[in-house]
Amino acid sequence: MPEMPEEPEPAPVEAPDCEAAQDTPGVNSAHPRGLFLVGGVVKQLITTGDAHVVREHLSSLLQVNNLVVLLGSGASFHLGSPQTRNLTNKSVLNLITEAGGEPTDTDVELLSIINPTDSGDLEKLLNGLQLASSLAKQAGQDSVALGAGGATQAYPKEEVEKLRRSINRALAEACRLPSDPAALDPPFDADPFRAHRTFLSRIVRSRRSNLPRPSIFTTNYDLVIERALDELGYPYIDGFSGTVDRRLNLAYYGLDFHRVETTTQAVVARAEGAVYLHKVHGSLNWRSSVERDPLTGLESLEVKQCADVNAGDDLVLIYPTASKEADSLAYPYSDLLRLLGDAVQQDDTAVLAVGYGFADPHINRLLLRSLASNPALNVFVADPKAVLTDEDLVAVTDSGDNLGMALTDTGSTLKSTAIAALAAAEDSRIAVLTGDLGKFSELAELMPNTSAHGSVSPPAAITSLIEALERAASGAVTPLAGIDAV
Repeated sequence: MPEMPEEPEPAPVEAPDCEAAQDTPGVNSAHPRGLFLVGGVVKQLITTGDAHVVREHLSSLLQVNNLVVLLGSGASFHLGSPQTRNLTNKSVLNLITEAGGEPTDTDVELLSIINPTDSGDLEKLLNGLQLASSLAKQAGQDSVALGAGGATQAYPKEEVEKLRRSINRALAEACRLPSDPAALDPPFDADPFRAHRTFLSRIVRSRRSNLPRPSIFTTNYDLVIERALDELGYPYIDGFSGTVDRRLNLAYYGLDFHRVETTTQAVVARAEGAVYLHKVHGSLNWRSSVERDPLTGLESLEVKQCADVNAGDDLVLIYPTASKEADSLAYPYSDLLRLLGDAVQQDDTAVLAVGYGFADPHINRLLLRSLASNPALNVFVADPKAVLTDEDLVAVTDSGDNLGMALTDTGSTLKSTAIAALAAAEDSRIAVLTGDLGKFSELAELMPNTSAHGSVSPPAAITSLIEALERAASGAVTPLAGIDAV
């Protein structure tokens, strides 16, 4: 297998993306603002384009023996990934409508009861519907009474369950990214997977060739990582065997890619650019199937990869409900989480958590226990909004006196989030990047851009060269950008 080509470096991204809130007063929009903390201490105040301290820290982490990348929904916000917090009832109904559903009057009433503040959390909303349906089933009733006082009303169990399924289906549909590239902010309207290509290619190219493959774990259902890797031309192992009939076979995580001599099949070297991909909450192109073994007659649950992401309703996904931790104990999620648990227990390990809000107890437990038991584990967390309010971020970064000071001594009020607690933790193994640079699209541009494999021509340049040679051969020579006519 030939060495993997490099991704051409895009120009710096200065336009805001979909995961950003309104511009913070006092923030220079030409340069992302950020705050970098290590062991609860302010290591860099970022008010210009200079973030060399963060980049140097990332450079060292990329050279650890065992690199684990954990990507959450925040890594896809700039592509229109659905929000699951502070949802109005109207936004939930719109989500269903955009997925092709038709909300009924009963759906509107149920939402007003389950989400009376009109500013709900999708996980709590689905929990309420699930509990109502389970209560009716447990009591052997065909309906469940909801509401308060004289407004209490009985709703058929089927209607409650139908709304829950509609929201689940709508959530899955909203994760088919990008749904409308034209609605994205530049430059992602023209090149949706630009940030993911940049992030992944810089991780791969920055690591020495003798180091183990990076392991990517994601809670996202979308296929953005796969599509970015395909555009890069990087091979990846996702745990599936087969070509036409692709089914989950976790033994494949024990395989690797090597270049061989075509005639003798002798191994020449390990192929560059490969990664391991684990989708711990399932994927839009996974389908469940109960099959009977032709020899023994025993039935088993199979997870298959489907080329048509719109086919069937038997999606293999963990939906955001209170039962998701219990769901994670079932196949295949338990096996994938075991691989994550094993990865973070290795010597000389770094975890890069980007876009992950630490809202999954079953994953948090693995990370926190590993921090407690594995002294060789380093954690880097990037999040734009989870540590400080916009006003406090401006106040902290505008004062040079805060450099080298403990975050808790800067006079700012930390948010009540898990990431804020990590940012203030007096543990030198924990680093947190917050502010604008904590957004995935900005962090991708911040990743170290030093190649450990030498310089090779990117795919776009190779394509342009081939086209130029073909035109020259046909006698129709047209100069291309970056290629002089002979």
